[in-house]
Amino acid sequence: MSNQSSLMVRLAPFLIIFTKFLKLVKFFKLAKPMIMVATMSFSAIAYSFLLGPWFAVGLVGMLFVHEMGHVAAMNMRGYKTSAPVFIPFLGAVIFAPRMDDRDDEAFIGIGGPVLGGLAAAIALFFWYLMPNKESDIAIIVLMISYIGMFINVFNMLPIRPLDGGRVTQAVGTWFKYIGVTALAGLSLVFREPVILFIWILILPEITILPLRLRAVLASLLWVAMVLLMATGFSEQPLWVDIVDCVFGFIIVLSICFQAYQDIDMSNEDDNRPQLTPREKWKWFIYYGILTTILVGLMFFQVQNLPTIG
Repeated sequence: MSNQSSLMVRLAPFLIIFTKFLKLVKFFKLAKPMIMVATMSFSAIAYSFLLGPWFAVGLVGMLFVHEMGHVAAMNMRGYKTSAPVFIPFLGAVIFAPRMDDRDDEAFIGIGGPVLGGLAAAIALFFWYLMPNKESDIAIIVLMISYIGMFINVFNMLPIRPLDGGRVTQAVGTWFKYIGVTALAGLSLVFREPVILFIWILILPEITILPLRLRAVLASLLWVAMVLLMATGFSEQPLWVDIVDCVFGFIIVLSICFQAYQDIDMSNEDDNRPQLTPREKWKWFIYYGILTTILVGLMFFQVQNLPTIG
């Protein structure tokens, strides 16, 4: 008995260390979902000041479903990824490894709009079943459905870093200029300074322009965005404009640094094998079908949105 007690005394420090190690492992396993929940909560609180609590929760929920569509697609193709991280007024992001081939990237890219569009469509279906479509809850459900559909339609623009760019890189690099044209049309329709933020994001992919010219244009776009917001052309609250300007400045600094170092972060030099013509047509058709469905549903939503004033 005394020998057993002596052995336990000797082993005690190792048992304590092992127990702490297990706790540390459990902590790191929980760290990713904890970060996701924390950033989701922070985003919901931030949105609630602008949109109200129920709409804020619905919006964050739609963003979550969209990002989980990417996560599910990555798991289906055997890739590991982190939990989504939410950034107020900019959406959410997952940190994914480089895809082995173009087909995988297209599959993972389309996963977000597929699951996110389905969630928005389900919300629209519940709204359609509601007997009193002018009640507060019905209007909230319709608006959540609409913003969810808008997020997924906008992400289908065929240019990186949007999801459509991941899908259509399987078709060919030429298709991204369709996305540039579509974004130009949206810019004329919305006429909001924040649209310049999107232009800053996609500028690295407009490779018909020299690298350093893209950096100069990104800087000019940021200055124009700040001036337009400062002079009252933005319909967003001032603090939202400030958030957009800060993140925009960080992105512009990154683009300028890459240009100074002659580092082209576009995917023009992608050396992954091209897909066969049959596979390219497959993704082109998938893209067209999904985009048509999402735009059609959003058009139906727009017809039923409550008028303001």
